[in-house]
Order: sequence, then C-alpha cells, then structure tokens
Amino acid sequence: MSTTLLRPKRIRPPSNHISTLFLQLPPHYRAFHASPRPQFLEAGLTTFHTLFEGLHTYSGLPWAYTLPLAALAIRTTFVLPLSIYARRANQKQAALMPLVQSWQHVLRKQTMAEVGHLGPVVAEEKLLRKLRSKRSEIYKRWGCPLWKTMLPLAQLPIWLTAVEAIRAMCGTRVGLLGMIMRTDNDSDVLTAGIEKEASFATEGALWFPDLLVPDPQLILPFMLSAAIFLNLSNAKAPLNQALWQKRLQNSLKVVALAIGPLTLQIPSAMLVYWISSSLLAYTQAVVLDRLMPVKPPVMPSKPRDRLGSSGPTSRSMNL
Repeated sequence: MSTTLLRPKRIRPPSNHISTLFLQLPPHYRAFHASPRPQFLEAGLTTFHTLFEGLHTYSGLPWAYTLPLAALAIRTTFVLPLSIYARRANQKQAALMPLVQSWQHVLRKQTMAEVGHLGPVVAEEKLLRKLRSKRSEIYKRWGCPLWKTMLPLAQLPIWLTAVEAIRAMCGTRVGLLGMIMRTDNDSDVLTAGIEKEASFATEGALWFPDLLVPDPQLILPFMLSAAIFLNLSNAKAPLNQALWQKRLQNSLKVVALAIGPLTLQIPSAMLVYWISSSLLAYTQAVVLDRLMPVKPPVMPSKPRDRLGSSGPTSRSMNL
C-alpha cells in the first residue's frame, strides 16, 4: 500500500480552504437557529403596537389614560364576544342538568348488571364514566358542548401579546411572553420594528410620572395583586365543583397575592395596562352575571325518612 494515502493533505483539506468555502456559502446556509423565528408573534406585536399608537394619536390622551382605553378596546372587541358565547353555553348546561341527573338511575341499573359483581369501587368508576359520556352526549345534542365554556381562555394569548408589545415599547427585557417564547438572544427579533416610546417617560400620572421605570411608591404592583384577587374571588364555582378545582382556585389566590412582590421591577406602563385589564374583566363578569345570569339547576328532591333521621344515601356523583 502506498504511504501517500496516509498524508494529512489527502485525509482532509487545509483549514484555511474550509474557511474560504464556508464564507462563499449563501447567508441562509451559514445561519444557525435553535428554533424557528416566531413570525406569528412578530405579526401580533406589530398589530397591537399599531393599535396603541393609533389610540394615542387620535384620542390625544397621555399614555397613562391611553393604555386603559386600549385595554377597554381589546376586551370589548375580542374577549367580550367569547365571554357571551361561553355564558350562553353555561346557561344551556344549567338548564339541562335535570335531564342529565335523570339518567343516573337508569345508568346505575345498567352498571350494576354489568359489573356489580366486581365490587362497589369498580361499579362506581364505571357509573361515573357512563354519566360523563351521557352528559357529553346531551350537551352536544343541544349545542352546548363543554369546549364552548372554555372559550374565554382564548383571551390569554391576546393579553400576553398586548403586554409584550408594551414591554417592547418600554425598551426593557423584563417581559412575560418574552420569557416564555424566547431567550435573551432573541430579544432583537421580537422587538424588530417596535422602537422605544420616549413619550412614556413624560406621560404618566399621579405618583408615577415616568412609565418607563417601576413604580417608585410600589403602589401599582400591589394594586395589581388586589385586582387579580378580586377577579378570582368573584369567579362563580362550576356545577358539582370537584376537589381539585377548589384547590386550584385557592392556589391561584395565593399566586395573586404573590404577584405584587414579583412585579416590583416591572415598568409602570405594563402594570397600568395589566391593572386596567383585570378591573375591566371584573366589571365584565359582574355585568354578565346581572344581564345573563346562570340560574341554579333544579335538582331532584331527596326522600325523607318518616322518623326524621336521614336514611342511607349513595355517595354524591361528581360529574
């Protein structure tokens, strides 16, 4: 075998030759990204930035009042229709609850005939599955499936994008959606086309004249905690609320109290919008409760023992 085949030059080309070839590649071949560019996020940021600038220009109001006005416009345009649609579904579900409950006796007899010999635990689990399936069938037949009641959750990405647009206008990296969707290296990508709003520094109000810096009096962060806690306290418990739902609601209240200390370094502009959106959400919920109330369902009466003592009753079924 010839030894020339083992020469380094025959094994690999010189490093300077590799560099020359690499530099001759088109730019898109030499660009490395850990993840694709969030084009949808850039479009959302640009849309909300245009909305904020338009309201500020045509209203003539300072930013301290333009941001609450923007929160009102966004909630009225996007969130309120979803809430009304979900409320109608809730009303139908409450009206159909007696029909759902009426199937419990029939399904119980079917379950006992099928798996009653396997013990009460297996029978109860089977019955719960049958009840949930029948409930979904009834709701779907009457045009109020469970997914319609979850539509208000669609406001979360809308709200996050609006807050992220304000963060970009503040020129700071302390954001919410930015921390979820990107790393610090991608900050220039997400804020492309959105310049720092210099008028934020002079168009504050009351004790926070500069919207670019955190609240010097530390009042806004704890106002935010109070607004979120008020929303959670006003939330109506769903029918047949499960234990995990109660625990989740209590946990969210604890998180609401912790929001204040966690947002001490957030720019005042972001806090003003967040507080305004939370208070508008509370107002919207109160108005819907009055104009479109969800009446409690008519539940079947329980037979009373002649001696006055409560007889044996089956364990309540949590659907």
